[in-house]
Amino acid sequence: MKRQLFAAACTAALLVTPQFVIAQEAAAPHDHAHDHSAHDHAGHSHAADATGPHGGTVQTVGDSRIETVIVEKGIMFMILGQNDQPIAPPDATGNLRLRIGEGKKEYTYELKTLKNLAIGVGVDLSKVVDQPLHMNVRITKVGTEPLIFHAMGKLASGKLSDELLISLQATCPVSGQPLGSMGKPPKITIGDKSLFVCCAGCTKKVEASPDQYLTKYYTAKGEQVREGVFKSTLADAAAIAAQKTCPVMDEPLGGMGVPGKVSVNGKAVYICCPGCAKKLVAEPDKYLAALKAKGITPPVFQ
Repeated sequence: MKRQLFAAACTAALLVTPQFVIAQEAAAPHDHAHDHSAHDHAGHSHAADATGPHGGTVQTVGDSRIETVIVEKGIMFMILGQNDQPIAPPDATGNLRLRIGEGKKEYTYELKTLKNLAIGVGVDLSKVVDQPLHMNVRITKVGTEPLIFHAMGKLASGKLSDELLISLQATCPVSGQPLGSMGKPPKITIGDKSLFVCCAGCTKKVEASPDQYLTKYYTAKGEQVREGVFKSTLADAAAIAAQKTCPVMDEPLGGMGVPGKVSVNGKAVYICCPGCAKKLVAEPDKYLAALKAKGITPPVFQ
């Protein structure tokens, strides 16, 4: 909820500020590799860190820590100060050159300081959900030298990938065969949920009695894979999508196989691998606080 409120506040800042700038397509596309070399700058290190305090990605540029935050209505770059709050000077400015996915076209934006002291631009990104955004950024009037860096990110849909959903489901609801044993599993969408079958021949049975199969898989409890660690199932899909990353390693859930599920003070917390359970259980308050700081409230463990 906190994350949603923050995103809404940032969106409001982008929309109401007089510095709202519409993107202009660059006169000629630029080769991506060339852009990288053009933006190398002596004295500016580009070390990428983990998820930032506002849900974006943090990287070090020179002596500054910059968090890139992408919301549906715009892109913001936050120079983080004490307490991880943005500290851009009111007259800071700059420009952003944006390339979407594997496309060659490049779009140019003017950056201005926003009311929340981030530096950003308002632009509708609703049509490029889950597509990689390649950003070459130059921010000026923030010190003796401009901050020049490359950032990557995307506007996430909040939905889990088909690969992870298949791993959570594991077997065909009709035949009981492992998903993937007969090629790419066909996907059946039922309302806001999905089920996969082993082959096209099984789709009709699921479509004829969808509730029967949804109930079976979306209420299933995972087996215990290690003491205190349970294998996630489709019943955990919404909670995994909300949590996104492992609180111990800060790695995307699903990046190392099916996420583990652990009871932490009665709450269901998901981890990238069983090995993270030891640290999680040893310092439960620390990791619950880290999730809370990101606006995540773990569900009751079931």
